[in-house]
Amino acid sequence: MESVISNGQSTPIRIVGIVCSPHKSGMTYHLMQQALAGAKAKGADVSMEFLADRTMKPCLGCDGNCWDTLECINDPIPGELKKRLQEADGLVMAVPVYCWQMNSLTHLFIDKMRWNTGSVLDPRNRRAAFGIACAGGSGTGCVMALQALYRYFYNWAFHGIRPLPVTRFNYEQALEEAYSGGEELVETLRGGLEPFPGLGAAMADLDALPYMKDGAADELRFIVKQLQTGMRDSADPLALALRSESLLAEEARASGDRRLASFHFGLAYEAGIHAWESKGN
Repeated sequence: MESVISNGQSTPIRIVGIVCSPHKSGMTYHLMQQALAGAKAKGADVSMEFLADRTMKPCLGCDGNCWDTLECINDPIPGELKKRLQEADGLVMAVPVYCWQMNSLTHLFIDKMRWNTGSVLDPRNRRAAFGIACAGGSGTGCVMALQALYRYFYNWAFHGIRPLPVTRFNYEQALEEAYSGGEELVETLRGGLEPFPGLGAAMADLDALPYMKDGAADELRFIVKQLQTGMRDSADPLALALRSESLLAEEARASGDRRLASFHFGLAYEAGIHAWESKGN
C-alpha cells in the first residue's frame, strides 16, 4: 500500500489512531485495535496514540496566532507526535460518550489541534477519517457524539467514511465493523481523493453520511433495534414488551407521528434494557 509524495517517491499509507478514552484497555481501545488491524491488513503503516498520555490544558482564547502557526504557544503538542499526526494519510478517532457527547479529553484535543490540511473554508485536504463513538452504559448519545466528531473532521476538510456508533448491545458486531472500517479507510485513500471544491460540497458530503441527519428519537430507534436483535429468541415478558412497543413505534413513525413514535420507542427501550440485564448481560 503506497501513497505518492511530491518528489515522485512512494511511502506506505500512514494511519494514526487516537484513543480518546482514559481507559487503556476498555471497549474504545479494543474497537481501535480492530480498526487499525483492518487498516494494517490492507498494507497500511499504523500507529496508536492515547490522549490520556498527555496532560492537556484548555484553550485560553489567547490570540496566540495558532491558526497560522498550527501550534499552541501555551500547550504545544510534542514534536514527534505532532509530526505523526500532520504526516498521517488517514485518521481514526475512537471516542467514549459521556452525557450524550464526546468526553472532555476529546474536546481538549479538538480545541487545541491545528491541522495542516486547510479548513473547510480553504480545503486542500486529500485525507480521510473514520470515527467511532462508544456509549458503554445506556447506549444513548452514541449517534449524537458521532455527529459532533464528524463535524470536527469536516471542519478540517477530512473526507469521512461510514461512522460507527457502538453500544454494549452491538459491541461484538461493532468489533467486526471497526475492522472493516479500517479496511475501507485505506481503500478510500488508495482510490485517491481530491479536496472539496468548497464549503457547500463538504457540507453535502457530510450530510450524505449515515446518522448525520438523525435526531435523538432516531438514535433511540437505532438502539431499540440492537436490543431486539439481542433478544430475538427470548420469551421473557420484557422481551415481548420490547417487540410489541417497537411495532407500535414503527407504525406511528410510518404515519408521520414522530412524537408518538418516540413515546413507544422509549417504552421499548426501557423494556429492552430490563430484559437485557435480566438475561445476565
